Formats: sequence, structure tokens, C-alpha cells
Amino acid sequence: MPAIIGQYVDQIMTTELRPLGNMPRGVAHKLYDAVRRRTGTPLSTAMAEGIVNRVTAGDTVLILCGAGGPPTLPTGEIDGLLGAVALARVLALGLRAEVHLASVERFMEPLTQVVRAGELNVRLGPEDHRPGSITLHISPEDDDLGREFSGRILDELQPALVLAIELLSPNRAGIIHGATGLPWHDVHFDSAVLFKLAQSRGILTCGIGDAGNEAGFGSVPEVGTIQPQGSVCRCPCGAGMASAVATDLVLSAAISDWGGYAVTALIAYLIRRPDLIADPDYVENLLRAAVRSGAVCGWYARPTLSDDGVPLVAQRAAATLMQTAVTQALLQADSPSH
Repeated sequence: MPAIIGQYVDQIMTTELRPLGNMPRGVAHKLYDAVRRRTGTPLSTAMAEGIVNRVTAGDTVLILCGAGGPPTLPTGEIDGLLGAVALARVLALGLRAEVHLASVERFMEPLTQVVRAGELNVRLGPEDHRPGSITLHISPEDDDLGREFSGRILDELQPALVLAIELLSPNRAGIIHGATGLPWHDVHFDSAVLFKLAQSRGILTCGIGDAGNEAGFGSVPEVGTIQPQGSVCRCPCGAGMASAVATDLVLSAAISDWGGYAVTALIAYLIRRPDLIADPDYVENLLRAAVRSGAVCGWYARPTLSDDGVPLVAQRAAATLMQTAVTQALLQADSPSH
């Protein structure tokens, strides 16, 4: 049954609804198919089962997110923040894990607001033991500080899981790019060392993205041919926008947040906690909090009630369909006799 539900949830999360613009249409299903050929099972199911089988009560989980920065998106974009918090809730309240969120400094206020809108507490210090408390960490933009941070946070947390959602990551030349092939290295955290260290320590690593330049897609070389700037970018490095950072499990969605909602839905199904699905009201609360905090829609670069160019009404619709896919599967209805 989890594979059947995951199949339908995957179909919902890979539906392209962005406006026409500087990103090509028809990419989401190609990236999805490239990853699916490696898993053989629905991506939401594979990631949810991997997490539920690894993370137990009391374990620590590290989630990394936060994309977009100066000069075009100086306050950062919405995508990634909402899915990270939805996942944080199901991990903290459903699996009873100690959840830590890390991002660069410009996302601290947006994450604080979205975490609270997501029915969780922001931990105020080591003595703060309120239920559902999430710890925030600043991941450095400087490469040297980033390498030091990577080793230190893994040493301190000893996580069972490191998960990235919409986390831009370096290409084969070590340079972080946006989806359109422009360089964005100096204003993002370089996670390559962190994921390499995590994998060497046997920590489960997961990556959720929507374009192929995010952490996780290093194991999907097809990005180089699927994306127009995949193998040759628009900066002097010429090495393409495709990520070179691999993770144990990868999920490709039309919008990264939708990938986060999909995995949340499947985890909720596996642990029989439908109350922890990212339902439409919950998603709307997260989106409104992100906009109030100053984060912007990455497509419009304005504080609109949309995520990656897809308006609130469609965000609610996608969340409704994912929720229904799970709740109907959990419903024990009386069937008429035939």
C-alpha cells in the first residue's frame, strides 16, 4: 500500500504549474524519471520509509534549507522553508526526534516565523525543553567557516539523518549556481563537505529539489542534459549548474516544498498520524508567515502569496490532494455487499 499511495502523491508533486518564463517547461517529469530509475519505487515512499526505518525517538535530525540571495533575491525565497518546517513537525511530533534547522543568516527571521506558524517552538536555549522545540543554526556563507561548521555540527549533534530541501549546492567545479546557470556561490553555504562527512559516518542523507542544482542530485548525471544550463553554465567556470553533491536518497518535485509535503504525507501514513500531514490550512499558514517575514516568491521576486510562481489556490489544492491520498487510504469504510 505505501507504494500505491506514493505513486499518486508523486504524480501530484511533479505537476508543473509555474508560469512561462526563464525556466523550461516539461522538466519536472524528466528529472523525476531519472531519479525513479534508480529507486524503482515512488520517490516519496522511498524517502519516507528510509527515514522511518532510521530515525527513532530521541534521535537528532539536521535539516538544511534556504535558497536565493543578493542581488536579485536579497531576502531569500520562500521555496524550501515551508517544506522544511512541515518535515520538522512530523519528525518532532510524529517520530519524536530532536530537530535542528540550519540556514544562512538572512533566513533566521523567516524560519523563526514559519516554524511558529508551523505549530512548533523555536528553542531559546539549552534549558528550553518545551515540546516541539526546533533549534536554529546559522550556516556560514564563507567557505572556510563552512567547512569548520560542517565538522563541528556533525560532531555536536551526531544526527541520524541529514536532509536538505531546496539547498543549492556546488557543481563539479565546486561553484554553486542558480537553476538558470548564473553563479550564486558567495551568498550560499557550501554543503559538499557536510554531506561527504555525513556519508562517511554512516548517517542517512536525503536531498529534495526541483531543478537539479540542489544537494542530492550529484547522483543524477542526467541533469546535465535535461536542464539547458545543466552541463554548461553562464559563468566562467563553464561546468554547468548541475549539483555534484550526492545523497543516499533523492526526491525530485515540481516545487521543492511540494516534495517536502509529499514526504511528510508518506511519513504520516506510515506512522498512522494523519493529523501531521501538511493540510491546505497548514500550508497557507506557512506561506503567509513566510511572506510576512520578508521572504519572497522566487519566481516573481515579490512578497506574493505564491510559491515558485504557483498561487495560493493551487498550493492549497496540491496539499488537499496529497492529504486525501493518505486519509482515504487510512479510512476503514463499510463496503456495500455485491
